[in-house]
Amino acid sequence: MFIRIRLWLSPSRRRKNGFSLLEMLVVVSIILILATVAVPKFTSAGKTAKIAKIEADLHTISNAAALYEVETGAYPDSVDDLVKKGSSGKAYLQSKPTLPDGTEYSINSEGVVSGVFDGVTYDSAASHRTTAAESG
Repeated sequence: MFIRIRLWLSPSRRRKNGFSLLEMLVVVSIILILATVAVPKFTSAGKTAKIAKIEADLHTISNAAALYEVETGAYPDSVDDLVKKGSSGKAYLQSKPTLPDGTEYSINSEGVVSGVFDGVTYDSAASHRTTAAESG
């Protein structure tokens, strides 16, 4: 009986029951290194998604404005005109798109749609290709 208790309390037996402080520090260090690498990837992915949304919105609004111009002979005064039902009884957009920060897109008399987000002006070119330029 004495021998069994002594084997149970031997240092090699106790060591297998848990993790040492050094092992825990190594694991925590590895987790911190992985988090340091992963967090910037996720934050840049969010901004990339917002820019993709802006580009898609510009394309959609530009196409709706072009259709409006074909049917009425002039570009709309604002994006609101594309959502309202015109004399033909149809709307050109189901809902009014907004920039990711909640601000609205604008449209000029030539049909160029633009919006400013995060210090950058995004606009649609005459060919309906999306361009981005730093605002001054």
